[in-house]
Amino acid sequence: MIDATPRPPFKLGFLTHAFGDNPQQVYQDVLEQFDVAEALGFDGGWIAQHHLSNGFGRLPSPLLALAAVAERTRHIELGTAVTVLPFEDPVRLAEDASVLDQLSAGRVQLGLGSGGANLDSFSAFERDAGKRQQRFAEDQQQLQALLNGQALRTGSPLTLQPPAPGLANRLWHSHGSVEGARYAASQGNGLLLGTATHDPLTVQKPLADAYLDAWNHPNSKPRIGVVRAVFPAADRATAQAELAVDIERHVPRLQREGLIDQASDLQEHLRLLNVHHGHPEEVLHSLRNDPSLLPYADYLIVVVQAESSTQAQVLQRLRIIAREIAPALGWQPRSTQSQATVG
Repeated sequence: MIDATPRPPFKLGFLTHAFGDNPQQVYQDVLEQFDVAEALGFDGGWIAQHHLSNGFGRLPSPLLALAAVAERTRHIELGTAVTVLPFEDPVRLAEDASVLDQLSAGRVQLGLGSGGANLDSFSAFERDAGKRQQRFAEDQQQLQALLNGQALRTGSPLTLQPPAPGLANRLWHSHGSVEGARYAASQGNGLLLGTATHDPLTVQKPLADAYLDAWNHPNSKPRIGVVRAVFPAADRATAQAELAVDIERHVPRLQREGLIDQASDLQEHLRLLNVHHGHPEEVLHSLRNDPSLLPYADYLIVVVQAESSTQAQVLQRLRIIAREIAPALGWQPRSTQSQATVG
């Protein structure tokens, strides 16, 4: 168990799935999103990894993209949410993450997942989806040992080069079960919550509670990152109009996962996908009433882009969140010298 000491204000990040049909433009947009977010005082930007995806997510190699971000930014943290660990070689992932951490002066936040949302890709990587949890644990432990400076194997003189001091303390797990949440705690790593169709009250809150209850590391504190779709607009009707086409694309997934038997109305689909939307005051009310957000979140990670969102819409949502919504929830923006550049 941990003590009841009040937590400091949460960090604020954003998550991009890198949507779009033109990869070159998608990547330029992602770089601009990081530029604007840093100028707004965001603490971090996170990239979702998508393999063999045609338009839904254009970044199979997030660490490469984050290296480009590192070159043009100075403060914003560089996160993956998540890297699908069973598709990676843990030694090579440790090397790539270590290089990025050196290039960025220690800004990497490495989120790891077992691939539950990527079951269709296991055959492409010649992996057994049925053993994904076992492989995740084995690879995560080897990765973490390397990042901690341990030898590649018992008796081996080989260690991770370049070394990554501190990066082992910036690992995160995404899990959808109580057992997984407890496992993340046992490893001393952060827990990421936020799969779109996981109910905040009946699924996510028990995960957060189990993680906190299992934490037993007196020299470090638990870390919970909460991913939330946040779409502020002039009013609720405008937000729903901007989201309607993209939300309907998710109806087949809602049916596959047994959340609905047949298509319902837009507002019900938005509820099932945990989309906080509307006028900033409506978004604030919605977020405050989210049962697994406050006071659990050490890191609030907002998703502000749907498949058909324009770059202008994405950047405006980031501005509204940083200037109006997050401060009202207790976030304290990092002071920067570039506030005037974000419009």
